[in-house]
Amino acid sequence: MSDSCFVVRLNRYLDLTPSEMNAIAHLEREPREYHSGSTLWQEGDDVSELLIVHHGWALSETRLPAGKRQILRFHFSGDLIGASGIAFRDAASSIVAATDVVVCRFPRSALGDTFNTHPRLAALFFAMSQMESIDLADRLRALGRSEGKARLANLFLSIAARMRAVSGENNPVIRIPLTQSDLGDAVGLTQVHVNRLIRQMTEEKLITRNRSTLTLVDEPRLIELARFVDRFSAIDSSWFPAAKA
Repeated sequence: MSDSCFVVRLNRYLDLTPSEMNAIAHLEREPREYHSGSTLWQEGDDVSELLIVHHGWALSETRLPAGKRQILRFHFSGDLIGASGIAFRDAASSIVAATDVVVCRFPRSALGDTFNTHPRLAALFFAMSQMESIDLADRLRALGRSEGKARLANLFLSIAARMRAVSGENNPVIRIPLTQSDLGDAVGLTQVHVNRLIRQMTEEKLITRNRSTLTLVDEPRLIELARFVDRFSAIDSSWFPAAKA
């Protein structure tokens, strides 16, 4: 399981037992590769599966009037896709490969079986789902009440925090293989506006961007600008049930 980004991410929050790691391995048996631009499922599809991202980036998007789109979330190595909509059979958003991506698809029933035999994993999955919901609420607040620069700062910091939850490293350099159009659709700005703001943030020595690499040059100022709270560095596991042998 050393090659499982999902296990690595879960281990950041909980010291998994061999039995729990084997249960995760059972979910990751069938990796599939999709090319950039591929649609993994469409909004409104009858979906009975979940996805674990091994490599590459995907995104959740919904279509707005006049053909515009809103990107709800970016997904990368170590992410579980579909858990937020598990209460419904119809997909609440489309999942699209933002780059070439490798994912493992598994039926929802397999997750139910895992929860039945490993209640501590069920508690961890639930806690992580709520953590991501709060992060999304933070971003919605930024969209509604912040200027464009603060919106971008919030997005960059959120991506960095999620990546660090997998890597365990506090690296200011992060890989974001996204276009300015992708960034704009995630924060409600035009591509032209995003380009202007990135230049401004670079001139102010807040960030630097070189193609797909972004460096958080002055992270404290970015945090202050975005009023960002890291929702991914730790989880309160004091209420979790004991691990089963």
